[in-house]
This record gives sequence, C-alpha cells and structure tokens, in this order.
Amino acid sequence: MLPCEVRLFLSMDINVTINGKTESIAAGMSLQSLLKLLGIKSERVAIEYNREIIDRNQFDALHLKEGDRLEIITFVGGGNG
Repeated sequence: MLPCEVRLFLSMDINVTINGKTESIAAGMSLQSLLKLLGIKSERVAIEYNREIIDRNQFDALHLKEGDRLEIITFVGGGNG
C-alpha cells in the first residue's frame, strides 16, 4: 500500500494492480511518476503493463488508468562470476 501521506494528496484515485496487489494512485499518473513515488530507478526495471513489456522510453508517456495491471521486476547486480 502507498504511504498514507502520499494518498492524502491524491485528489482523484484509480485502482491499479502492482505485482498482484491492488493499489490506489492518482488518476493519470505516468508510469515514470509511479516508479519515482515507489522509489524505484527506471534504469533497473522491466515492466509488464497489461501483459505487454513496455520500453523504458515510454515510461513518461504512458499514463495509468483504472484497472491497469503492472508487474515490476527489479534487477539486482552481484554474485560470483
């Protein structure tokens, strides 16, 4: 769930599903803004939006709407090589 203080400032909310969990966010929020709100760096993720992989160049132009489904996969470096 998004932090309470963030939700208080959202005037018109919509429901989207993020990694299987329903969240309430501001209507018309861009995918890039959502990542920023969640503290996720866009260069380290792959995002499936309504069953389609979204190119990183589209994150700012894609605006979320009621019922959208997102799977956000974060890449972590490391390991023994």
